[in-house]
Amino acid sequence: MYYTLHARLKKTEPDYIQTDPVQHDSDQTNSGQTNPASPVSTLNNPICIENVLTLSPAQWEKQKVSLRFPPYAGLENTIIRSCKAEIYPRYISGSLCIPDRKRLLETSFCFTFYINESSIVFVSKDSVPDRIIETMIHRYESQDMSPELFLYGFFSEFLTDDMELLESYERKLFLLEENAMRGNIHDLMPRLLKNKRELTRLRNYFEQIDDMAGQLQGNVRNYFDPERLQLLQLIGDRACRLQQVAQQSIDYCQTLRDFEQAQSDHKQNKTMQLMTVLTSVFFPLTVITGWYGMNFSHMPELDARFGYPLIIAISLGVIAIEFWILKKRKII
Repeated sequence: MYYTLHARLKKTEPDYIQTDPVQHDSDQTNSGQTNPASPVSTLNNPICIENVLTLSPAQWEKQKVSLRFPPYAGLENTIIRSCKAEIYPRYISGSLCIPDRKRLLETSFCFTFYINESSIVFVSKDSVPDRIIETMIHRYESQDMSPELFLYGFFSEFLTDDMELLESYERKLFLLEENAMRGNIHDLMPRLLKNKRELTRLRNYFEQIDDMAGQLQGNVRNYFDPERLQLLQLIGDRACRLQQVAQQSIDYCQTLRDFEQAQSDHKQNKTMQLMTVLTSVFFPLTVITGWYGMNFSHMPELDARFGYPLIIAISLGVIAIEFWILKKRKII
């Protein structure tokens, strides 16, 4: 798809886009003229990015030279793993790896973008950039569109509902905490680990958006109006705030994990304490049983009339005394 930034963001026909082949340095030397696409001219002449294109990888390979990009543009984005922006002598290259909010740990929407003195080009295998731009056409139909406002609106679409998403994670963690306080911690650890992994994925994504906005805001190639760079800063500030909220939720997950571990340790200690009490109670009875189980011939208690009831009374007395001592020392 082809779009123009002339006063308003709108879709246009491919023939409207002016694409002149780039003039190489050797041609500049032979002709004695300065290439208008070269970095030298961008420092002296005002630059106006007027065109936005969304291309497939095959279309990008065919048209990048006519769009005034060098033939090697795009080689740096063979594998897309993160959101980033990189400054090159004749263009800006970047990539976006947007996590699917419904399946944060599984899929991502990935595509690349390229910026030079005349065009912003998105290269994607699907229609994600087109859907975003179509939404922006209706949202900014009454506003004058500039490259800075376009990038602000485009990147903002990927951060629109993220604060509500982070708040939903906070509510989940509050519910887990309430269940843990009631003692329902049998499935707490797996749920905590899942939430922590998803929040970490979001935090890294927000951090990458912040870094990318900082690279664009630097305006090294002088492609943007210095008076409008604040729009790019707003993207970075927004991503930074989301990153901080995500980090707070991650820390909260760690707090709940420590609480669960403390509860497990306390439960284990109570079990060990019970085993110790039982061992202490039955140890004297074990001694009595072993003593009278030796079956010697001359043990007067074996032939005594009240020997058996006497042993029972002694055993019960020993147990009573032991429980009294344990209760007095607040062991039980």
